[in-house]
Amino acid sequence: MNALDGYAELLLVDWLAQLAPHWRLAIFAIAGAIAGLLLNVVVRRVPAAIERAWLEELQAAETTDGAPAAAAASAPSAPSAPSAPSVPTTPLALAPGAKLPEIGAAALPTASTDAAPSRRWQLALLSGALSAAISWRFGPTWQSIGALGLVWTLIALAYIDHDTQLLPDILTLPLLWAGLLCNLGHWFAALPSAVIGAAAGYLSLWAMYWVYWCVRRREGMGFGDFKLFAALGAWFGWTALPQILLVACLLAIVFAGSAWLMGRLRSDQMFPFGAFLAAAGVVTLFGGDGLMLWIGGAP
Repeated sequence: MNALDGYAELLLVDWLAQLAPHWRLAIFAIAGAIAGLLLNVVVRRVPAAIERAWLEELQAAETTDGAPAAAAASAPSAPSAPSAPSVPTTPLALAPGAKLPEIGAAALPTASTDAAPSRRWQLALLSGALSAAISWRFGPTWQSIGALGLVWTLIALAYIDHDTQLLPDILTLPLLWAGLLCNLGHWFAALPSAVIGAAAGYLSLWAMYWVYWCVRRREGMGFGDFKLFAALGAWFGWTALPQILLVACLLAIVFAGSAWLMGRLRSDQMFPFGAFLAAAGVVTLFGGDGLMLWIGGAP
């Protein structure tokens, strides 16, 4: 079997290959719709679990820092030099200038659509449509099975980032390793290109983060964006990274610009860039590296 638009030779799944194309398409669509209903649960519950973990860490840090102060208050007073104020320490302070989330309902912003029934059917429709498109694009192959996992995870990450501006490690890190494992067989990129892509994806946005921090003294993006970009590099190889970043930036400019013109976004307000990275990953999955020809690279 010949390679498909730059991807490696497709590996057939025997039982899928025995089905008629329309039945295959229907199976993928139904599986995608069911996955979309499950993704609705993931989108709601993963951020809630992260918030609970953060609150527990904050409460533990406050308890640890409050114990010495209580002991000092109960001890007899004695003349001594003034001591430095206690500074709480917590593993949540991951970057310069990072602020601890407030305890309570405001700790993680949640979109009002989370509780709406339309959200679950929206996810089911989107996941079903993309899953059917994967069947059409990759056929009855193991590449199509890998692509399903990639697309479903990207959908969940995009919605979570849109709702909470978080890209949870519990999704981004397994996605990265899954990309490297799939490319052991060169399914979507050669393995050396995938390994370099994972490293280059993380380090490129990491470097941009620190340049922005040095210039503006504030964060320009979250660490989850680094990990998601690294995961996409692991799936598609380093040559796809410029295309993914370009498509994500173009989408972000269009949507953020429209929101700003309509008064829904302030010029200094953060917006979920990870959702646009996820969308660019889906574009690259179906379109390959064809856009690289436009910007002077190799397809």
